[in-house]
Amino acid sequence: MGLGFVVGVLRERRALRGHERWSRALLESRQGAALGELRRWACGRSSFYRRFHAGLESRPLAELPVLSKGQVMESFDDLVTDPKVHLADVRAFLAALDGYRLFHDRYWVARTSGSTGNPGIFLWNRREWTTVIASYARAQEWAGIGANLLRRTRIGVVSSRIPWHQSALVGMSVDSAIVPVRRFDAASPLDEIVGGLNEWRPENLICYASMGRVLAEEQLAGACGSPRGP
Repeated sequence: MGLGFVVGVLRERRALRGHERWSRALLESRQGAALGELRRWACGRSSFYRRFHAGLESRPLAELPVLSKGQVMESFDDLVTDPKVHLADVRAFLAALDGYRLFHDRYWVARTSGSTGNPGIFLWNRREWTTVIASYARAQEWAGIGANLLRRTRIGVVSSRIPWHQSALVGMSVDSAIVPVRRFDAASPLDEIVGGLNEWRPENLICYASMGRVLAEEQLAGACGSPRGP
């Protein structure tokens, strides 16, 4: 999405930062109000939730029935709140996906690997995806890594390059002049990944925990260079 999207993420990150000063009472009050709004929206726009939560609309969250991924996928067309979204169309979109594109020019789409035999498919609109990315940025800020309009932060991502994988989707979403991203396939030969990281010298490295251990061992052995400083 480029610069405009990143600016929106930075704005949302600033708003989330303000939540850290809330008292416990205020936090619980805001959570309760947001949950109530979400439940009203779901029951009002999803025929599945009207059935699934029938008679339970005002019950505490802990008393609601558990919704499994299998149920989500079996009832996908009744569960979604946008009547223009259909599972067959989303699956066709994912099957043809070869880069960074939005479903119906509106929704970011990711799916799980399907290791259980039934991959989950999930969609976010712009506001929702902005919050997802801002939550990533917020965690990085806690670790002392921040980006803003006056300071570029180079990111290296070692994960999947399959475009429907969430880690790939996140990397493609934030790649911009402010947050330049170079992505490496975790399945590539290790020397290829190490060479690419040494060339790119990211300040922020995002990868699977298992790959992080391997790369840390490579750096201790002298194969990886030092990350780029601020």
